[in-house]
Amino acid sequence: MKRRQLLTAAVMSTAAIATTSTWAQSGPYPNRPIKMIVPYAAGISPDVVARLIGDKLTQALGQPVIIDNRPGAGGMIGAEAAATMPGDGYNLFFTVKGPMAIAPHIYPNAKYNPLKDFKAISQILIVPHILTATPNAPYNTMKEMVEYAKRNPGKIDYASAGVGSQPHIALEAWATRLGISFNHIPYKTNPGPDVMSGVVSMYLEASTTAIPSIKAGKIKALGISGAERIATLPDVPTMTEFSPTLDVNGVIGNSWHGIFTPANTPDEIVNKLNAEIIKIVKMPDIQERLRGLGLTPTGTSASVLSTAMASDYQYWGQLIRDLKIKVD
Repeated sequence: MKRRQLLTAAVMSTAAIATTSTWAQSGPYPNRPIKMIVPYAAGISPDVVARLIGDKLTQALGQPVIIDNRPGAGGMIGAEAAATMPGDGYNLFFTVKGPMAIAPHIYPNAKYNPLKDFKAISQILIVPHILTATPNAPYNTMKEMVEYAKRNPGKIDYASAGVGSQPHIALEAWATRLGISFNHIPYKTNPGPDVMSGVVSMYLEASTTAIPSIKAGKIKALGISGAERIATLPDVPTMTEFSPTLDVNGVIGNSWHGIFTPANTPDEIVNKLNAEIIKIVKMPDIQERLRGLGLTPTGTSASVLSTAMASDYQYWGQLIRDLKIKVD
């Protein structure tokens, strides 16, 4: 019996060692292309930043980082795909607050659990959102928009990246607090062109893609999430300036971008990727590029991102229950 127990223990020990070192036995990591899923369409904020970081990571690691766009369902289609990928270091998930802290509360049958199925690598940045309007909208400020909405209940529509996306919940939360109502139009593709052409009235858009369009006069800015103005849009007021309690510290309107990997990815790989990503975010050209888009570069430890996600998960779960938002 004792001999059998010793043999069993030896087998289990060997299996554990093999599991944690398989990546090393296949050669220096990485030795083949890395896929990075982005749960949104090409051309919008997460995709823009993912490609920027992906290009630098390609140079740092000596292997191509291939962007794989999987849009739909507020980012959940991409999240579900990412959650089932092998944890071998060759599958990354570049995502934002929405799929990790918001959408799972909207879709009770989600096929992934953000807190259990993923391991954080690094938060890349904090991103403010800008409430934008079509150029011909009969309002130019938050005050004018709210007054118009009160005179014309239900006449203002807005686009989002899907039911359960952060812009969707944020607009519903703000509308409730302001005593007005909007019509929600979810998109699977980038709604920006439809806002420019007037097909839809408003869009809560990440500063990344909103700023160039605002400067070009293709859309107009009504307000910036949180309490801090954006240096490249000095004349656009914040939501806090309009109403001090509307978006305290950007808790509703701000988001973050972060990189995750499947939960069973070895810590050695996570640590290597984290170190390279922090170096990339600190690069002067990356800092300049991100800040020019109204973003705040962070480049954090894995634990900072993990804690932020868990906190946001709890906050947004309560907010969604309070708003009684559900999938039809």
